[in-house]
Amino acid sequence: MELMQELEEPSPESKFCNKILNLDTSIRFAGVLCKCGRLKAYRRKKGMTPQLNVLETKILHREALLKAKMNRVFDKNLGKTNWSVESRDNVKWINVYHEKDLILVSTEIMSNHDEIVQKITALL
Repeated sequence: MELMQELEEPSPESKFCNKILNLDTSIRFAGVLCKCGRLKAYRRKKGMTPQLNVLETKILHREALLKAKMNRVFDKNLGKTNWSVESRDNVKWINVYHEKDLILVSTEIMSNHDEIVQKITALL
């Protein structure tokens, strides 16, 4: 008797990450981070080599989560944070706040982050 291996249906978060990757050619990585700091899903641009090792990546995700939590201190007076961008020498990190999750996107440094954010928020 031949056993059939069922293909697992991609999660909604995985599908969402794929949609983000297709928004702009400058997008290198898209991920969804839950409020506890666990990466629920991610997609990386085909052929793209990560710039950080696994430990550094986990630290970066924790930092993004910590910044998001710290930003809530100002919500009463300034309103909630919708998104943020961090520009470094080699990459831009875009964080889009969505309900209890944080959408993480890395792009090439010359990307139009405002346009990318608008496209992501349109998907939400």
